[in-house]
Amino acid sequence: MSVESELMIKEYEKNPLCNYEMKDADVTRHEGNFICWDDVTVYLKIKDDKIVEFSYDWNPSNISLAAASFLSEFIIWESLDTVLSWNYDTFLEKWFEVSPRRKRAAVIALLWVKNAIYKYRWENKEDDFEDLID
Repeated sequence: MSVESELMIKEYEKNPLCNYEMKDADVTRHEGNFICWDDVTVYLKIKDDKIVEFSYDWNPSNISLAAASFLSEFIIWESLDTVLSWNYDTFLEKWFEVSPRRKRAAVIALLWVKNAIYKYRWENKEDDFEDLID
């Protein structure tokens, strides 16, 4: 992991973005991760097949919190299809890198956003960590 990534993670965990319960979300998704004991609810507001508001509510590990905050920086106004194409490599392309051991924590919010989108679209599908990490 680069020094830049370490600094970015520390900044996002100290000053998290979008960490609140959205009251008028179009779709929510609540799940847990038994490995790091994260328990999360993600909230999405969707308009014209694009995410117009994103938030999350939980008490996660530091990496998960930083990754969710980081995700909030580039998810707004993205089309649902674009978001469904993202994986851990998307974070790498945007300079968010973690050790191999922490990849699940890095994509946990993205995983639950993708599953919330499937729920919103009434699709009988769910991704898991293996779908997002090589």
